[in-house]
Amino acid sequence: MSIDLACMTFSALMAGQTPWRVLLACVLVVAVNAAGRVYEPRILPSSLDRGFWLAGAGLVATLAAFWESASLTVAVIAAALFVFLAFCGRCVFQAAVRAARRRGGIKPAVVVGANPHGHRLASALLGFPEYGLLPIGFLDEETDRDTGPPVLGTPDDLAEIFHAHEVRAVVIAGREGQDLARAARELGCEVYLAPAPDDLVLDFAPLREHVRSFPLLRMRPDPQTRLTWPLKRALDIAVALVGLVISAPILAVCALLVRWEIGPGVLFRQRRVGCGGRPIELIKLRTLKPVDAHESATRWSIAHDRRLGPVGKALRKSSLDELPQLWNVLKGDMSIVGPRPERPYFVDQFSATTPGYRLRHRVPVGITGWAQIHGLRGDTSIEDRARFDNHYIDDWSLRTDFKIMLRTAWSLLRPGGS
Repeated sequence: MSIDLACMTFSALMAGQTPWRVLLACVLVVAVNAAGRVYEPRILPSSLDRGFWLAGAGLVATLAAFWESASLTVAVIAAALFVFLAFCGRCVFQAAVRAARRRGGIKPAVVVGANPHGHRLASALLGFPEYGLLPIGFLDEETDRDTGPPVLGTPDDLAEIFHAHEVRAVVIAGREGQDLARAARELGCEVYLAPAPDDLVLDFAPLREHVRSFPLLRMRPDPQTRLTWPLKRALDIAVALVGLVISAPILAVCALLVRWEIGPGVLFRQRRVGCGGRPIELIKLRTLKPVDAHESATRWSIAHDRRLGPVGKALRKSSLDELPQLWNVLKGDMSIVGPRPERPYFVDQFSATTPGYRLRHRVPVGITGWAQIHGLRGDTSIEDRARFDNHYIDDWSLRTDFKIMLRTAWSLLRPGGS
């Protein structure tokens, strides 16, 4: 990115552009390249990677930024100069990276699976240090193998080996190791899956990485580590602030109706499980008074409770009882979009019986979510909800958040929707 900024700044200045047009051109070229995944990390980048996209980004940025301030010929020449400089800059940078790796600047790595495929992969990494990974040993259930790099331990020993050998990358040779892969990512390692060359998955997954033509699939980073994640929090704050201001009169009317039907105690506070398993205090409008705290913490659904009055039923059907949770979003306990938070009693139950349930807590919980817009709310399948929530996390993007918010708004506004 810094190479593109420097090259576009120089090209724009040579074209006689004003400072603000130079800045606009820089912002545009970085934005277009980011959209084209030009800046995604590569194990062995090439100067020709995404070359056509880079050229297109330079042309788009100069034409848009130089509009009415330079002729078409000047803009095209500036774009060509940018592409030439960016290409040369990448050549120099990548040559320096490869030279540094050959001198020993490589990351200690472990290969999971001391099978023939794992040994061939380790040999390729040892023979070609420009790939930047140094296999210091294997993790394997059979620890008595004596050929090639040593077997440092079993996959269960990953955390200990990580600290003892300063491991920075994990390469999984085969299709095993799902839990290990997530544990390695949490430790801060780069994680790669290295399927065998004849593995069927290679006919479905796009291949962008390889080691001497051994295919590698890089594990996606956690959503919280992506550059766009801070924008999710900014969006949460903006939506929560606007929502609280707009809904203030509605909240006041609802509170008066609740006070009339139930009596004192309009707001309902309940302990829920948030991001990372941490407890949060969720706020809602009260729709029914429980007999005691135990009932509040352990009763699954009150949708058909006879004690539920007309006001409570209307609030629950319209989801207006959820409006105070905008304050939870503003505090940072929740997000607008995310898996719905559940009570600790049920989290323990579902985690013991439902595969992947605890994985829902990798991101902040939300007011609405992917499961909710597909009708999975209230007394519905926990297994389905966990699957939908984990799919949302694995495939998270700001575009998905906007989609969920729009569909939620539509479900609230359409007749009979909630």
